Amino acid sequence: MKQNGQLFYSVLMIVLVMVLTTGCITINLGDSAPSPLDDLPVEPINPVSTAEPALPQVGLTEDTLFNMQYLSPMLQVAVQLVNGEFSGVVEGVELTAKIRPEIEFSDLNGDGIDDAALLLSENTGGSGIFVSLIAVYSLGDQFQQAPAVLIDDRPIIDQVVVENGVVRLTGLIHGPNDPMVNPTTAFSAVYKLFGERLVQTRFESAFGGGDVHAINIESPVDGEESSGSMQLVGNMPIGPFENNLALTITDAAGSVLVHEGFMVQAADMGAPATFDNTITLPAVNAGTELLAMLSELSMADGTPIAVDSVLIKVK
Repeated sequence: MKQNGQLFYSVLMIVLVMVLTTGCITINLGDSAPSPLDDLPVEPINPVSTAEPALPQVGLTEDTLFNMQYLSPMLQVAVQLVNGEFSGVVEGVELTAKIRPEIEFSDLNGDGIDDAALLLSENTGGSGIFVSLIAVYSLGDQFQQAPAVLIDDRPIIDQVVVENGVVRLTGLIHGPNDPMVNPTTAFSAVYKLFGERLVQTRFESAFGGGDVHAINIESPVDGEESSGSMQLVGNMPIGPFENNLALTITDAAGSVLVHEGFMVQAADMGAPATFDNTITLPAVNAGTELLAMLSELSMADGTPIAVDSVLIKVK
């Protein structure tokens, strides 16, 4: 018995020494039944990296868009939406606003982060429900709303598509002779971010199911460099009234640097037209981006019938 007690004491001391020096111990209690885990292959353990992981950029969600503050396109006052809606008195005006279901997520400014394009409808107490296109885009480590672009009062929107950095809308809007409850003018429009502005870069329309009014700039192409002057070349399926278009050149800040007439050539009124005109570019610093836009305007109310544009980089 004494020898057994000494043996137990010796084993206990060995165990205590191992625990104190290693912090852990595995005791083999003898043979046991094999475990199903014994046959699994053992993967080598890779060394733990000490480098800080790259943090993913958090993008927009519908919930974020439904519960953020917007600059009201009608009143130009910030309003806070809750669950996609606002209703209240703003500077003495009763305003209701609501995000429509057409929401598209895509990169609008080329930084690799998804932005959003949405339609916001507003009413200030009358029968009109004015719909505007809004872009919410990434800027540094936050998102920002670009100034909205009005589409129409009670338009019928068929499709909203965002691809290759542009927003495309199709549907029906009101022509000069349309009753407000029944838009009949088919339209297709393209919008893109230029600087911190959302601008309409192309617009086509067809009144009451008629032929499409469009302007097609063939040369130069977007991003082409030029200085001093450039040649605008293109065509139109239907020539404008008196063969005259409006030429506007703006910078990224929205400043209008050129606003003048632009003549096209057509065999007869309403016949197909072409143009190949030299225009003088404004004197700006090298590297400045300019948007040159041609517009056919309605003689009835001055609204655009057709628009096309090209982005020029001054060298």
